[in-house]
Amino acid sequence: MHNNYYFLRVLASNLRQKLMYARLKQCFSQEKDELVLGFERQNGEEFWMKCCLGPQFSCLQFPDNFHRAGRNSVDLFSDVLLAEVQEVEMYENERAFSLHFLGDFVLLFKMYGNRANIILFRDGEFQSLFQSRLKKDAEISLANIHRPLNQSWEAFQANDGNYSALFPTFGKEIKSHLLSLGYENALLKPRWEILQTLKADLENPTLFVYHREDGVFLSLLKSEAEVLYVGHDPLEALNALYKYHYSIGEFLKEKTQLLAFFQRAQEKTRLYLQDLLNQGSKRGASVPYEEIANIIMAHLHLIPANVNAVELPDFYRDNTIKVKLNASLSASQNAENYYRKSKNYAKELAHWQEQVDRKREEIKLWEERWEQVNQATNRKQLKAFIPLLTKDTSQKAVEEIPFKVFDVQGWTVWVGRNAKNNDLLTMKYTKRHDVWLHARDVAGSHVVIRNPQQKVVPKQVIEEAAGLAAHFSKRQHESLCPVIISSKKYIRKTKDLLAGQVIVDREEVILVPPARID
Repeated sequence: MHNNYYFLRVLASNLRQKLMYARLKQCFSQEKDELVLGFERQNGEEFWMKCCLGPQFSCLQFPDNFHRAGRNSVDLFSDVLLAEVQEVEMYENERAFSLHFLGDFVLLFKMYGNRANIILFRDGEFQSLFQSRLKKDAEISLANIHRPLNQSWEAFQANDGNYSALFPTFGKEIKSHLLSLGYENALLKPRWEILQTLKADLENPTLFVYHREDGVFLSLLKSEAEVLYVGHDPLEALNALYKYHYSIGEFLKEKTQLLAFFQRAQEKTRLYLQDLLNQGSKRGASVPYEEIANIIMAHLHLIPANVNAVELPDFYRDNTIKVKLNASLSASQNAENYYRKSKNYAKELAHWQEQVDRKREEIKLWEERWEQVNQATNRKQLKAFIPLLTKDTSQKAVEEIPFKVFDVQGWTVWVGRNAKNNDLLTMKYTKRHDVWLHARDVAGSHVVIRNPQQKVVPKQVIEEAAGLAAHFSKRQHESLCPVIISSKKYIRKTKDLLAGQVIVDREEVILVPPARID
């Protein structure tokens, strides 16, 4: 409730006592979403306001002192510097108050949750604003902020006891409190009496800072939650809220997010491992390619030309076996294909086992990280894991990229969607040190491993990305696919080449199975 109308009304009254005739000596920003105002009061004392106006958390804080950084700070609202505060105005039924300065300057504090802002006016006309992302705030009219409402008994009767029209500033917590008082089941007159008692309590409230499962909150109402602060000074209450929000609230929020992230990673890896094990079971139950080739060679006289399949005697199992064939090849050529597949089988099996072992290690790693975070008791212990959380890709950023996006062991991999999109990916988005991949000698997507830090890309990451290049190519149904690996600095395109075509000046080729994508 720290941005609720009823709390801001108490705050504005307190600020009026503190700031009347004080001069604004400093106004600057040295952190994103943070504005610092330093005043000199008539008795010579300093008074500081730190305004944190982020999209996730907006709050005012009042430190005893503040040391401005020597670098990376910028002066703001310079027109009002050294001006004297003439009035602190609270706007009726709005989450906003303003400081009026000599010279007809007004600093409006619009405390609208994740849309909080500070806006400068002169002679009632807009001058500038702090949060430039909130462009519509430039259209705010000071004359129209007050919202007078008829909150009389007659108006209450006319609305049949529906308080929302008379008290739109109550907010969720006050509405929940009214429900707990039995408001909905009461008759009209008792409802009015409940509202009048509540209004009186909100005029001069006791202020609480609570710790609940979902974070740290300031409230004007009693609660069963753990109390971190109780008092009547709104400045002290905001300082307590700010302190506990970052020491407890943010810690719990980040811890919960990390635990959920690691749990999802475990489940995803387990599903991948199970898929690999299922592949192994099917492979183990299937007839080896070399045996199929031997059966074909032993029964060449029984195989007619131009057929896709044939049933042949299986002398290994004393039964018959249905053998798939390429109708455009002769029987002996089909046998040669199976012999070739048999040679690749050992490589494929070794690669499969390597993937199984890797996924088991990944599961173990995710479990260890989950346990470490679960045991953490402060934000410092989470510090090493926060970068992993930020890689849990903001979906918005992913949607803005015009390519397929994959996360391969923490590395971002982009995959082109079509020929023109391949050109866009390779020639516009890819940087010199990014790794570029493509299935060899066939049409397919360009695949890029992003490497902005210019690190050595692990072999396992390259192999998984190569599997994606194989999957998004004409070779996606083959057991193994040759994939070109290069660096973007060795990729070029001339004007005579068609969309998607490039020249690779230096390359390496590896053989990988196409990736399996659900």
